[in-house]
Amino acid sequence: MPITNYSVLQGLPTAGKVVTGTSTHYQITMQATGGPFTVAVNIESTDGSEVLYAIVEGFQPPDPAGLLALKSGMHSLPSTPGGLALDFVREEVGGKPMITLAQMILLPESKRIGDHATPLENAVDTLLNQTVAEKGTIFAFGSAYADSGKVDGIHDIHMNQGNPISTFGKDNGIWQDGAIFIYLPSTGTWTAIFIAFQTESWNTDSSGNPLSNA
Repeated sequence: MPITNYSVLQGLPTAGKVVTGTSTHYQITMQATGGPFTVAVNIESTDGSEVLYAIVEGFQPPDPAGLLALKSGMHSLPSTPGGLALDFVREEVGGKPMITLAQMILLPESKRIGDHATPLENAVDTLLNQTVAEKGTIFAFGSAYADSGKVDGIHDIHMNQGNPISTFGKDNGIWQDGAIFIYLPSTGTWTAIFIAFQTESWNTDSSGNPLSNA
C-alpha cells in the first residue's frame, strides 16, 4: 500500500528547529497559501536502520519549468511518470539517473545526543539559513497530512519504496519518493536533499517492493 496523500509543498521557509521524541526530525516552518505548514525532515531512523543522504548542489530537477509554474501551497501529485512525481529508482534527468545509491553518504551515528548535531542536521540547517536569507523557495515532496487544530504539513520526505515487507512494506510504492528541492532565484540555481535508509532496496518491482537486497 503506497503512502497517503503524495504531494509537493511549494513555499517560503521561515525557520527550522530539531524536534526530538519517538523520531527525531528537523522541522521546517513554511509560509504558503493555506498555511503555515510544517516540513518534517528525517535526521535519524526509527527502526535502527542507518540513514543515507545526498545533498546535490547545482542540481537539475526533472521538470524545473513545471516546478516553477506551481503556485504557493500544497499540491497533490499522481504517482505516475511524466509529471512532477519522483522515483529514486526510475527517474532520469538528461538520460542519467536523478539520484543513485552510490551518491548517498552513510550517516553511521544517526542518534542525536543532547546538543551534538549530526552532519545531516548541520547540512540541512546551513541550507535552510541560506534559503531564508536569499528568499529562496522550497519544494518538499512527501506525504501531506492535516493536524486538526494545529499546523498541517508534509512528512515521509525520503525514499518510499524498497522497504522490507516485514517493517515499512505498507509504505512501498513507485513514483512517490520524497525529497527537498531548493531554488534560489538570485542565482537561478537548485540544490536537492535526498534521504533513504540502508534497509531500503534500490531494486524494486512495479509495486515498489524489494526484488532483492540490492
